[in-house]
Amino acid sequence: MVKGWSAAGLLICIGVGAAELPSTSFTLAECIDQALKANRTQAVSRASQKVAEAQYQQALSARWPEASLDLTGMRRDQDPNFIFPSNSFSLGTMAAPIAEAVAATQLAKAGVTPGSVGLATYNAQLAAATQSTLSQFPGITTPSQDVKLFDRDTLTSSFNVHIPLYTGGKISALIQQGKAGVDAAREEVHRTDLQIIQETRNYYFGAVLAGQLRTLGEESLERLQLMLDLTARLYQNGSGKVKKTDYLRSQVVVASLKSLVALLRSNEELARAALANTMGLPWRTSVTPADLEIPTLDYGGALEDWVAKAQSLNPQALQVGYGLSAAEAGVDKAKAGHLPVVVLFGSVDRLDNSYHQGLITDQNRNSWTLGLRVQVPIFNGFRVQNEIREAQARKEKLGLERQILLEGLGLQVKNAFLEIARAIQQTKATSESLAVARENRELHERAFQEELVETKDVIEAQLTELFIRSQHQKARYDAQIYQSQLDNLIGQTLSETH
Repeated sequence: MVKGWSAAGLLICIGVGAAELPSTSFTLAECIDQALKANRTQAVSRASQKVAEAQYQQALSARWPEASLDLTGMRRDQDPNFIFPSNSFSLGTMAAPIAEAVAATQLAKAGVTPGSVGLATYNAQLAAATQSTLSQFPGITTPSQDVKLFDRDTLTSSFNVHIPLYTGGKISALIQQGKAGVDAAREEVHRTDLQIIQETRNYYFGAVLAGQLRTLGEESLERLQLMLDLTARLYQNGSGKVKKTDYLRSQVVVASLKSLVALLRSNEELARAALANTMGLPWRTSVTPADLEIPTLDYGGALEDWVAKAQSLNPQALQVGYGLSAAEAGVDKAKAGHLPVVVLFGSVDRLDNSYHQGLITDQNRNSWTLGLRVQVPIFNGFRVQNEIREAQARKEKLGLERQILLEGLGLQVKNAFLEIARAIQQTKATSESLAVARENRELHERAFQEELVETKDVIEAQLTELFIRSQHQKARYDAQIYQSQLDNLIGQTLSETH
């Protein structure tokens, strides 16, 4: 009783779980649109593109003037000062008139006048008396002075502008590298989109193929089951033409086919789940392809044209090309290390201090500066030479990698092109044999009912038709798979190439 309830409960849980799985029908275009919107890989590529665009804008900013406002508030431990030293000096020639007047007075008191001794004698005595008087004048000594320059609290404001006039091509090289980075990131987004489209197409047609194979298996199983029932009746009636070995052989084939159908059903569910995952849908969602049959392909074109398109339009090849452009700019950037740098600079400064004497005068409080700086590299230990060698080697490496990539693209395009041709030929060949296989199977079924053919012949006819129909659908699937691979290699869809 307990076992019965457990089994019933298990069946109920399975039924509820199956009911919770929503199934939605999508066309191929709808699957691709949904995948491009919800696939997480694309979000990563978009983020990388934003990074490259920001780096490019950073490189462009080097062409603009650089302006900054600096505000500095400062408190010293004490007021800064200046010691004016003491100094001693004589009056010298400044006291000569006074000494001459004193000497004239002294000569007059002594009765020496120009009239009494003569003018020449008087002048000589006056000069001697004047010099004697000067020697008696003392010198003047000034004491040292402690001069306050400004208050210890100071606010310094400075507005600075730097304009690069010449950098030897370094700024242009940085901008070229940034532009190449943006282009490469854009191609990475395109490449991601193509990969998402290819994966979605592959999973979509894989789900269609899985559904077709499951249908073929179920149809074959149903016919073989009817044949098994007919074989059992003929064997039990004892006509003699149908032996027990025929009946056992039929049972083995039916049992094997039942196992195969179970596997095909599981493969169909897995294919739908993979398609839903690629589309970014929840894992519980089961996607049903709207197409019941894989469309056939029939197109041509010269192999050389496809290879040329791939080498010129493939996103990875374009990325390497942009990388080569960035490497060339890297060489120019390294060579700029040998050239001078010319910068025009200017500043407007203001000092705010509570002290209004010393250094903080109206003339010193507000000031401006304008200058031109030229930096000429003379010697840096051969660093620039080695940077140039590194950049040139990097460029050469990318050039060689690009050649290898283009050769590899040619081989991949050739392989996809030949595989598409092979798949189309197989589709046409199996299409012609489908009607024959169906007629052969129906003829054997009617003949078996009349006991005109053996059981193994009927089984062989059934399995032959199943094999041919499966091969036909597989050939269609291969054509679509290699077409999506070719579209990915040339960087655009098949409709765009025409």
